[in-house]
Amino acid sequence: MSFLKTWVWAVVIACLLHAPAAADPWTLSNDDGSFTVGGQVPGGVYSDLLAANVLSAGDLYYRYNDLNYRWVSKENWTYSSVLNVDADVLSHARVALVFEGLDTAAEVFINGRGIGKSTNMFARYVFDVKNNLKASSDNSIDIWFESPLEYSKRQYDIQSADYVVPPKCLPAAYQGECHANHIRKMQSAFSWDWGPAFPNSGVWKNWKLAAWSSLIVSDILFSAVPTSPLPSVPDHSFKPGWNVTVKVWCDAAVASGEVLGNLTITLGEISTTNHRVTAQVTNYEAVLEFNLVLSENLVDLWWPNGYGAQPLYQLTAYWENENRRENSTKAVKVGFRTVELNQDYVDLNDTSKGRHYRVYVNNVFMFMKGSNWIPAHILPEMVTPEYTRDLLQAAADVHMNCLRVWGGGIYETDVFYEIADELGILVWEDLMFACSMYPVNHDFLDTVKKEIVTQVRRLQHHPSILLWASNNENEKALRDNWYGTALHFNLYKEDYITLYVDTIRPLVLELDDSRSFVVSSPSNGIKSENDGYISQNPGDRLYGDVHFYDYISDAWIGGSTPIARFSSEYGFQSWPSFITMRDVTIEEDWDRESPLMYHRQHHPLGQQELALQIGLHMHLPAHDGSLKAYQDYLYLSQVHQAVAIKVETEIYRRWMSEINEKGEGYTSGALYWQLDDIWQGASWASIEYGGRWKMLHYYAKKMFSPVIITSSFIEDENLVEMYVVNERFHNMTDAAVVVNLHRYNTLGPVKTVKKSVFVETAASSLVATFSMDKDLDLFTLCKEGLYDVKDVCFLTYTLLDNEGVLVAPENYHLLGKPKDAYIPHASVQSGDITGPVATSQSNWTFSVNVKTDSVALFVWLETELPGVFSDNGFLMAQEEAQVHFYAVKKITVEDLKSSLTVKSLTDTYNQVYPFATFHENRDIHPNDIRNVVFA
Repeated sequence: MSFLKTWVWAVVIACLLHAPAAADPWTLSNDDGSFTVGGQVPGGVYSDLLAANVLSAGDLYYRYNDLNYRWVSKENWTYSSVLNVDADVLSHARVALVFEGLDTAAEVFINGRGIGKSTNMFARYVFDVKNNLKASSDNSIDIWFESPLEYSKRQYDIQSADYVVPPKCLPAAYQGECHANHIRKMQSAFSWDWGPAFPNSGVWKNWKLAAWSSLIVSDILFSAVPTSPLPSVPDHSFKPGWNVTVKVWCDAAVASGEVLGNLTITLGEISTTNHRVTAQVTNYEAVLEFNLVLSENLVDLWWPNGYGAQPLYQLTAYWENENRRENSTKAVKVGFRTVELNQDYVDLNDTSKGRHYRVYVNNVFMFMKGSNWIPAHILPEMVTPEYTRDLLQAAADVHMNCLRVWGGGIYETDVFYEIADELGILVWEDLMFACSMYPVNHDFLDTVKKEIVTQVRRLQHHPSILLWASNNENEKALRDNWYGTALHFNLYKEDYITLYVDTIRPLVLELDDSRSFVVSSPSNGIKSENDGYISQNPGDRLYGDVHFYDYISDAWIGGSTPIARFSSEYGFQSWPSFITMRDVTIEEDWDRESPLMYHRQHHPLGQQELALQIGLHMHLPAHDGSLKAYQDYLYLSQVHQAVAIKVETEIYRRWMSEINEKGEGYTSGALYWQLDDIWQGASWASIEYGGRWKMLHYYAKKMFSPVIITSSFIEDENLVEMYVVNERFHNMTDAAVVVNLHRYNTLGPVKTVKKSVFVETAASSLVATFSMDKDLDLFTLCKEGLYDVKDVCFLTYTLLDNEGVLVAPENYHLLGKPKDAYIPHASVQSGDITGPVATSQSNWTFSVNVKTDSVALFVWLETELPGVFSDNGFLMAQEEAQVHFYAVKKITVEDLKSSLTVKSLTDTYNQVYPFATFHENRDIHPNDIRNVVFA
């Protein structure tokens, strides 16, 4: 899963009569010439300096190198090379340098003369250079990058002469840089609460020198509307006809006028149409629009993950000029599907109950299960297509059907969306504005327009794109006065509307009217719009989506979980495994109170909050400086995170099909924060930097399963309600719920109760209710001295079909807190390992037998070998369990056996029978944090 190498980006080069000029190797230098090294284009300054050993203190992420290497971002840098241009190239009507991405404040020089400037990392630039080039092999090209810190500071100062656009700086705990909102660049490059600051510079995407006299195809936009209604349940034999619209955007060789030629549109092997066209050119651009009708039974529907296949069809636009001496082509892959964000009233007779926020694909309602995506590395050039596929495949493997590309990172690579198309992962696409107010001066709005046009044209054809959302949390930040804007609320509200509503929204909808556009996340959707785009309470539970975080309440109970329409962010922190942390630390760092751990914890009060949450249910390891205590702490942080997000997710899924008397419910999406990590540190991720699964990701496989069984307790009546969430489009008659009562000191259940149930189709439903007393004999079977019965016993439960086959993952509920439980030490060990055999998951699949002599909680298998287990972090209430290991590469049984370790919760205890509550001088009470947070 190694991915730390320079990405040579995929290039789509127009097929011209004359090839572009060749460039000599690039050099990189700073303004005073004290550093001159080889450069990679595409690439970036940090990666080039690292490769040249100018950054000689090791990997970017090693210990404190985010601070040690910060000087790089404070300097100006120049990439230089030489272009070999022949006279034939200069004979064309237009010769231009085309940059798909310059990061960020840059000026390009040809033979010493400036030919264009960049102020936006996300915009495509076309600079005319014909009059600056000569027919020779020594045309110099220099691309000068201003320090992003200096540029953003200058823009802040200019803006502040009128009024301040906050925030000025990030919280001190972020250890980042200021004024990110004044430069159109990856906002989290200046740091975030889960990542470091490495404000980079460079040519981060492909570039080319193009010469042409007619048109070059630059982008293809695609939309398709079925000619007949789609059924409301998946029917994979149904193949409707389609009205298809194709728009081909072209770079023109002339500023205005007409260009004659021929355009051929090919859709796989289904359709080829030839068109004699007269392209109307405006401002060096032309758009050619074509409509075609596909009859029934020609194409299959594209479905999200878990609902069907993802057939893709190659759509090609081939241009020839009038004399057929010049041509250009581009091909993209498209899918046929419909998508809708439905915001109808939940009750037409009582509109006070709010609106839905439901996703329909191909006219089928689908609960959105997934996570949030952040940049996979602080330097985009470091992320390979292989690593991108690893991460997206890991999402698909745990039943995710949606990822939200968060608005503080980057518009992801072409490869990212292509893989999402292949895997059926819908993409909630934020535009790159996050947690800030933004300027609205002419220059800023002008560069934003370029950015939006670039990105929507580039991405629009992907069937995976679910919707566009123009910002992350900026409506809520303004309404809730995050940055001291209340005194001038109307001023900042006007700016908000100018940027997102008056500028961005019409541009997006003009280019793509086939998807929904939401102004912010969280927001109240249509209600926010009706409220003038800034609602009194963005994130109202009866409308739109919410972002919810609570690090004070008991997360394993989930009592504060909002019963919302759609939860697009929620989560809890954990630390990566020791294997991952070890790569960037040394022995003196292996202490939860070490300076390095606080350096890697960018969330304000994060260490205290995490200690509180761990301590609510488990014993925080003794702070004795031992390696074991450190490893136990890392493990316990992952246990807490996994259980907390499991509980919250199951609540969201349970409320999919009903509302309460307040109108809360009809929840239609759960996207936890966050999928991936940007470095080795404290974060909300379920996958560690490098690709290793945390316990949470294994839990996601169960909590996002198409069918789950989950419970809700009515404490004052000693009742447990069993719910089944069934995404399948058939009901289950004569199914059975099996509930097992277990004692912590006994292997095997002490009582089993089975009830026949009816499970509704495509719904969440209450299927059975059990009395803890009368049905399960809790108060009789779980007596143990002075212990509360809830500290002696726990429940497991399963769902069986009418043939006795398990149809949902086994689930559990711990009635009390493990730290108070009457639980003996469990000796858990790996037994026989057999394999490898080839399976659909891996060509090297091993079967691992796990044994225990007592009930074991949160059994964790770990190996340094690349691969994943079929299950992990599980409970063992029987003597043996069988899991599989899916290796990434060829290994042997001995390789796995020698590297495999097993631990469970009681391995973190300092005594064999901890039958008393453990108190340690780092235990934290909720009020300790409240006093800090709310002081």
